Amino acid sequence: MISRKEETILSKARGVMNMSKNQEVIVFNVREQIEKYKDSVEKAVDHVKELEIKTKQDAEKALDIACEAINLAESIEQTKKEITEPARVFSSEINKLSKEFTQKLGDVKETVIEKIDQWKLLNSEVRILETQQISSFEKVELIYEIEDLSKVDRKYLTIDEDYVKLAMKQGLRVIPGLKIVEKKTTSLRRR
Repeated sequence: MISRKEETILSKARGVMNMSKNQEVIVFNVREQIEKYKDSVEKAVDHVKELEIKTKQDAEKALDIACEAINLAESIEQTKKEITEPARVFSSEINKLSKEFTQKLGDVKETVIEKIDQWKLLNSEVRILETQQISSFEKVELIYEIEDLSKVDRKYLTIDEDYVKLAMKQGLRVIPGLKIVEKKTTSLRRR
């Protein structure tokens, strides 16, 4: 049953979104499916507000609260996925179809630009082209090429963090110029 407030919201949405009665029913069914978690979420939030850890027992109780929160979040996420999957598949198919065409049109644009650039090499006095619909102009972009890496100032070089992390994961503990330290954090794993 729809409340008066929800009916007002829907009538406004109908005007903006042109929603059908079927779509309205779907929206409220979805709301019911998600809102069934509301009490459990509020209970978890209240538990954590009151939570004080002074003993090992308190810490174990806190772990159980975290586990409940993780389970609840996964249930909500699963419900969301079940609800949105048909729309996601539909949207994915539309995206594939439109991407096929927009990609080809992007290629058309790039080919035109390449051909204009080739023509401009022969007609160097032309810098700007205009029609009633569009104009083209030269844009200068600075790029670089490495000639001698040994002469490049250190401030222009960067550390490959992914490579360093991989080396540490593989057991490397000494890298000249880098300090490798352990950072400990608490992780949770459900059983």
